[in-house]
Amino acid sequence: MRLVFIKRSRRVFGESRRGPGGDGVFLRRFVSGRGRPWRRPEKPLANFLWYIALRIFRGIENFPHRLPLFGRLLVRIADPSSLVTGALLALIVGGAVGFIAAQALGPLGWLAGGGVAALVSAFHLRGPWRRWQAARRAFPEDHRRWLARRVPFYTAVNDVRRRRFERDVQFFLDEHSFEGVDGAVVDDELRLSVAAGAALLLNGRPAWELRGAGRSVLFYPGAFDDEYHAGDYAAFDGMVHQQGPVLLSTRAVRASWSDPPSGGENVVLHELAHLFDFQSEGADGVPSLMAPASESAWRELVRRETARVRSGRSMLRDYAASAPSEFFAVAVEAFFERPARMQRRHAELYEALKNFFNLDPAEWGMEERERGDVGEEKSGQQQEELRSTVQRTGGDITGPPSA
Repeated sequence: MRLVFIKRSRRVFGESRRGPGGDGVFLRRFVSGRGRPWRRPEKPLANFLWYIALRIFRGIENFPHRLPLFGRLLVRIADPSSLVTGALLALIVGGAVGFIAAQALGPLGWLAGGGVAALVSAFHLRGPWRRWQAARRAFPEDHRRWLARRVPFYTAVNDVRRRRFERDVQFFLDEHSFEGVDGAVVDDELRLSVAAGAALLLNGRPAWELRGAGRSVLFYPGAFDDEYHAGDYAAFDGMVHQQGPVLLSTRAVRASWSDPPSGGENVVLHELAHLFDFQSEGADGVPSLMAPASESAWRELVRRETARVRSGRSMLRDYAASAPSEFFAVAVEAFFERPARMQRRHAELYEALKNFFNLDPAEWGMEERERGDVGEEKSGQQQEELRSTVQRTGGDITGPPSA
């Protein structure tokens, strides 16, 4: 183990790797030599076997000559902790049935137990089998063209990350239903827009999942209110519930991946970011995949950045100050939509999100897309300098009198 220091920020933000019982992604902690994340096990009783299974998968993943991508594919298709839990359950249930049946049927009873174990295993393998089938399908060329035109990440990364991105898009499209509400027409562009957001958030952490596989995504023609109706009080472009569907405005979704970019707002990334928060009880702005030991540092960072938002000294939208959960979602939008600007003005926040997602959007060549933002930022700085000069000289900023 070695301690990794990130010198670009006053606070040390690193990456985590922990053994059995590991608990999330740290912001400040030890990392392994390879610096890869461990997924937090969801079922403590399976920790040890989960550890062994993950080591096997990692061994396949890092085998240098044969099947270099096979391990990564398996980790995304078949969650090791779920496989271990399913195997344990199959052994326990099958063994119990076999033992009871053997009392009456003799050796044939154990065959019955084996059959039950096979059924339990088949039930747990439905999801991995479905993903395997989805991964084998060729990625549509029209999807590739749309992603290359609208999502900068897709063309900026290497082939391994790009293939992982395509695979996650396929998984999302296969596992979610998409429906129109109030006359909204759902097309491939809308479906792909949401799937691209999910694939982007997960790309740096292949073992992570967005909770709610099988969720439905509902599209409204425009904004809606808190009772899911359009009208005079319609103020929401998106909404997500811990146990319910994802609700999105078609207008806002189409604007999320527009070219030129839509001013740093991306309703898809915003709403899907909430799912990281919902993986724990309630939404408190602390993603559940963050280690408990890092929560206090994250909360302090959020407190300082929220104060900057309220005082008008932040690039984040004012909505970020409405609640800690909204701060996280708005920060995620800015992290992916205006990374260079966030890195300049909010280096500590950028570093924290970079290590949480294990992605560095500032390296994706976004400066050209952000040129308008830079001009806006410089213009704002010039106005502040002008106001300061006027205050010192006692003049005004209305300009010279007309002739």
